[in-house]
Amino acid sequence: SKRPPIGRPARGFVAMATTTLAAATAGGMLGGRRSAGRTSAAATAAAAVASKHWERPRARPPPAAPTTAALTMATAAAAAGKSVQMGKLPDECWVRIFAHLEACELCASASAVCAGALALASEPRLWVALLHMDFAASLPQRAVLQAWVMLHEQFHPRQLYIYKRQERSVDMDVARRELLQRGEQVREQERRQRRLRILNVVLVRVTHLLLCATLLASFVLLWMKLGETIKCTYYVVLAPLMLFEVFLFASSIVAFAIYFLRGASGWTFYWNRLRGVVRWLILYTSPCEGAVILVSACAVAPLLACTLNGDLPDIMLRNPRFRYLPPFAVAWVAALVFACSVLRRRAFSVSCAGSFALLWAPLVCVSVLLYLKLSVVRDLPFYIVIAPSLGVTSALLLFVSFLVVASFWLGYRGNRDWTEYAIFALLTLLTVLVPLLLLQLACWARLDSRISNNTLFLPLVLWLSGLLICAIGHVLATLCGHGVSPGEHLGRPPWRQQDRDDYFDTELLLPPTAIGGGVV
Repeated sequence: SKRPPIGRPARGFVAMATTTLAAATAGGMLGGRRSAGRTSAAATAAAAVASKHWERPRARPPPAAPTTAALTMATAAAAAGKSVQMGKLPDECWVRIFAHLEACELCASASAVCAGALALASEPRLWVALLHMDFAASLPQRAVLQAWVMLHEQFHPRQLYIYKRQERSVDMDVARRELLQRGEQVREQERRQRRLRILNVVLVRVTHLLLCATLLASFVLLWMKLGETIKCTYYVVLAPLMLFEVFLFASSIVAFAIYFLRGASGWTFYWNRLRGVVRWLILYTSPCEGAVILVSACAVAPLLACTLNGDLPDIMLRNPRFRYLPPFAVAWVAALVFACSVLRRRAFSVSCAGSFALLWAPLVCVSVLLYLKLSVVRDLPFYIVIAPSLGVTSALLLFVSFLVVASFWLGYRGNRDWTEYAIFALLTLLTVLVPLLLLQLACWARLDSRISNNTLFLPLVLWLSGLLICAIGHVLATLCGHGVSPGEHLGRPPWRQQDRDDYFDTELLLPPTAIGGGVV
């Protein structure tokens, strides 16, 4: 039979209810048919007493807890007053009554009724039943418990129950401490993820946003200066770009600090999941070479402003070959260090050769030809200066157009990933390659005096404004996307976001750390 859910009443109430129930049971067992009516009446009285006791807290707040002396007096009085009726009950009846009590009630309340109840509360059958009921929820556990009890049969079952209860208390304390520790680990992981998310947003999205904003501001100021709308120096024109270089330099310091602290506890998590061009530069080169490249690249705008304003030393201003050399020199140093570092650290592959052929070589060739046009070979046509970048952009335009057509065809055949890739390639074609090609053609026409400044700068400003709006949208989408993982795969194409990362969450496999000075 299933044991009813008995709570922990006061000692006086247990004595009174036990006495009444015992009297009712004794009357039914000993009196036979003659005492059946009295047994029902006694049982009804006991039920009324119990219901009255349990319904009383619903009507008004429970009374104050009685003191120890009051409980002792009530127990003694109940035992003295009912000694005659208790003596008439067989021990089997009391054992069956005590079988409905919890272990704490059996030790505290029932044992305090009288000396006989104290002796019956130590009945081995009661404690064996409590052992099986409290510590054996399944058949395998029951078999293990039975074998354990038989192995320790020299001990009283009450002692075995106390040992099991203490063992369970220790296990519960350990489990509770581990739960608190796991909760602390989860909270620490959430804090790390939040910091990493903010860091990646600053290094990727905010960097894109500031780059578009500073380029737009500098070109607008240059347009107004060339149109004589405002009169200012080139320091003012290039001031937005200088502010962006300051921001890039500060973010680079943070990335380099995380790189040098990656061996310490906790910083490996940030370095493995860091995004941005600075981390890419450190991985593809080295920390020293990356620092040289960043410093050289950030020095281009200030030296260009000095050159255009004529603030260079007189020895350089007198010679036209050295007048425009400083900004080109630092740009060439950055390009040369990057090329040597990549060739030294990376294996010569198709991607490496493609990057040099499509990005590094055109930029270096255009800068060299432009320097020769400004200083040495002044009769060099402008179309030769722009020819390398124009040719590479045209080739890329044709190649990406082919990729768009092929990807849409494969997507039409039923592959959704190719459809997403085709949409991404089409957006790149329309927002980057076509405007770049038109911009180079417009610069060529403007340098040959075929178009005016307004014809050149108006489409350029509109294009940069569109890029700025897209960057703002990306930042807002990133900040509002709380469901995205903190690593967020910033800068990755959408069809590669499900790929496995180049790191492993080994931190989650580490054993629990100490909390509060102790180790679990």
